[in-house]
Amino acid sequence: MAFARLAFRLLFILLILFAVIGLLLPSATTVERSIVIDAPPAKVFPELNSMRAFHAWSPWSDIDPQTQYTFEGPDQGVGSRMLWSSGNERVGQGSQEITESVPEREVVTRLQFGDQGSGVARFVLEPEGQATRVRWLFHTEFGWDLFSRYVGLLLDSMIGVQYDKGLKSLQQRIESTAMQRE
Repeated sequence: MAFARLAFRLLFILLILFAVIGLLLPSATTVERSIVIDAPPAKVFPELNSMRAFHAWSPWSDIDPQTQYTFEGPDQGVGSRMLWSSGNERVGQGSQEITESVPEREVVTRLQFGDQGSGVARFVLEPEGQATRVRWLFHTEFGWDLFSRYVGLLLDSMIGVQYDKGLKSLQQRIESTAMQRE
């Protein structure tokens, strides 16, 4: 009986520690990656301002070829929307919709990941001479969800690699198209 009481007390202390530490963790997180593309913002912007164009270079498009995609709304700009559904847990299901679009400067999208939460992605274009720096940011709020706050500590390592891969694919797509035209 003494062992059971000790085990219960230890478990209770661990749960309290989990909760207290969780409350001290950040209630939001932001992941950011960037790349310099050898093209002016006018050439880069259309690839970011359309969910169909985004799908062509998205790092998640190659993970599960069986993923079902649906596109809604206008082809470009605010309201351009992509929905996806996959049996692969790395892809899952959700939607992404452009909510703000400032020509040659910024595109903001709202992401919904089913019951796994939501977030905001932002593409910021910064001219650098004849080139453009593209910054890709993802921001999500966890609120009082303690488990998500712990996951937030790993979010950069979880999606940062995919962001790097996507930006390299975007760079290759734009720069190879520019070279073909020359």
